[in-house]
Amino acid sequence: MRIRRPGYLSGLTDTLALRLTILMSLALLPLGAIAISTTTEAIRAAQRAAERSLVSLASEATVGERALIESALASASAIESLVLERLADPEECSAFLADFIARSAVFSFAGFVDLDGEMKCRSSGEEVGFAASPVFRQLREAPMATISANPSGAATGLPVVIVTRPVFQERDLVGFVSISITRRSLELMARRSLADAPQFATLINHVGNVLTLDPESPKMAHLPANTSLAGLSGGGNAVFRDQSADGKAAVYSVAEVIPGRLYALGMWPESSPGLPPTRPAMLPLLFPPLMWLASLGVVLLSLYHLVLRHLKGLNRQMRRFALGHREAWADLPGNPPAELRELNTTFRNMARIIARDEAELENALSEKTVLLKEVHHRVKNNLQLISSIINLQARQFDDPKAQRVLRNVQERVQGLATIHRSLYEEARLSEVRADRVIEDILGRIVSLGGIPGRLPELIKRLEPVVLSTDQIVPLSFLVTEAVTNAVKHLSSGREGDAGWIEVVLRPEESGEILLRITNLAAGAPEAPEGEGEADEPASGPGDGIGVELIEAFAMQLDGRIDIGRLPREDGRGPAWRLELRFRAER
Repeated sequence: MRIRRPGYLSGLTDTLALRLTILMSLALLPLGAIAISTTTEAIRAAQRAAERSLVSLASEATVGERALIESALASASAIESLVLERLADPEECSAFLADFIARSAVFSFAGFVDLDGEMKCRSSGEEVGFAASPVFRQLREAPMATISANPSGAATGLPVVIVTRPVFQERDLVGFVSISITRRSLELMARRSLADAPQFATLINHVGNVLTLDPESPKMAHLPANTSLAGLSGGGNAVFRDQSADGKAAVYSVAEVIPGRLYALGMWPESSPGLPPTRPAMLPLLFPPLMWLASLGVVLLSLYHLVLRHLKGLNRQMRRFALGHREAWADLPGNPPAELRELNTTFRNMARIIARDEAELENALSEKTVLLKEVHHRVKNNLQLISSIINLQARQFDDPKAQRVLRNVQERVQGLATIHRSLYEEARLSEVRADRVIEDILGRIVSLGGIPGRLPELIKRLEPVVLSTDQIVPLSFLVTEAVTNAVKHLSSGREGDAGWIEVVLRPEESGEILLRITNLAAGAPEAPEGEGEADEPASGPGDGIGVELIEAFAMQLDGRIDIGRLPREDGRGPAWRLELRFRAER
């Protein structure tokens, strides 16, 4: 079963800090939304209050001019019925208006224009006709109260502001009453001593005409350069930013003084110190996110201080314990929560129990290893004792065949003793290096079994192979039996023709272990004197018992064995090869 390792992103999302951050963010989301909504509404309310303040300041800055114009409108409304009573006598009507102007002290002219455009009733001056005037024709088609400016009044010749009201008699339009106010009078009524008053203030009518300024006045440079006054006069109260005609950044406010007819326009330079803020302040909107971040910071800091740093300390100690370090288990630093102290105590007790059990197991394993090595040592000694007894017994026989049989038995006993000696000298018995054991066995067999001066050449091609004890024992027996027989038969050849033995041990790509033993005699043995012709060299695995033993050991290894003769190229004798393939136990 293959275990899938988590990727970087999945590992990151598995952290406690990130998960808690997501949960806290979701928990604080409604509060944050409410805070942002409340803050936004407060900003808008403050902006509206600032705009109302600017509108109010513009209106208050023109309160005198406005009062004078409103007075003219009210006076026109008051005298229209009196004028209608005197229209039959133009001289009486004109005298009435002259007396009205004289008593008002603020108005410069009053007059009545009939539907034919004739002004027969007037406070002063000559009779004037307005029939050709486009303004008069427009008023006659759509009668309404108007406020307009004239740089040169028709009756007075002075710059005036003219207030005109339509006059109706039984719902029929009969004419218009006009009252003129000189700009000088309006300027005298102006108020400029208010705190936070606009640098510039004026009145404009419903079509965007400036009423209180001369077109050639330098103050006209304070008017907005990119905003149409005609558009401002129809939109009610408003505050906007623009550049003045002289190129300076400014804030403007428009106050509707007389609905649909008269508007006050105020201007403040952008750099005015007392100017209320009219743009939305973005800094308060940062407060909810900052509070959210601060809350997350407090939570994460608390999480780290109370939990994460102690868990990391536990993790470090557990990792060191897993790697084999058995130092004393340390307490958690500071004053950790009771749950983590209990967890640390539990891990400390668990580590102590595991360390104690490991020590007991190690002691038991050491004792078993010592006992097993002692067994191998005693078996080796007993086998050597048996070999000595067999040697003594062989000397008591005169029959060469009986001696040869006992010698064969003695050689096998010696081989078994060599195996047990190799196992006794191994450091670990659960997993044994087969190449080392076989190399030791080969050296002992060749040195003990060969005839001095005629030792065969030993070719070893042994690669590292690790086997269990259950496999190394039958493999060692098989190698001992095969190599012992090979050495015995190679040593029986001609004088000086010892031959060679090749032993190969290696793992193959298929996963199997290959053992190959090849022995090659240098020449055929000569026939002993008096016994006729020489026998065929027996360089194979040995007698019938040897073959049976080798096959039995191969069966214990659950392997496949192949024994056969190889032809020699020089034709001087046969060569034998043994191949064994088996799988190592896991």
